[in-house]
Amino acid sequence: MTISAGKHTITLDESAERGMTWVVRLYRKGFLFKKKISSDWFLDKEQARGFAEQLAEEVRRNSSDEEIAKRKPGWTLHAPPR
Repeated sequence: MTISAGKHTITLDESAERGMTWVVRLYRKGFLFKKKISSDWFLDKEQARGFAEQLAEEVRRNSSDEEIAKRKPGWTLHAPPR
C-alpha cells in the first residue's frame, strides 16, 4: 500500500523474511530519487495502517523534514490479541 502526502510518500509493506512484521516507511520525493526519512515496525496490519494514515495527515499539515525527523515514536510494539 502506498499513500501520497504532498512531497512525501508513505509505504506499508509486510516483511515475510523478518517474521511477518509490517513496516511503514516515509520517503521524501526527489527529481530522480526518493530519500527515506523514517521507518516504523509493527506486528499487525491494523496498527500499521492506522499509523500510516496518521503519519500522512501529520505530513500534509507540516512537511518540514526537520520536524518529521524530530517526531517521537507514536507506537509501541505489542503482540496482537489472541
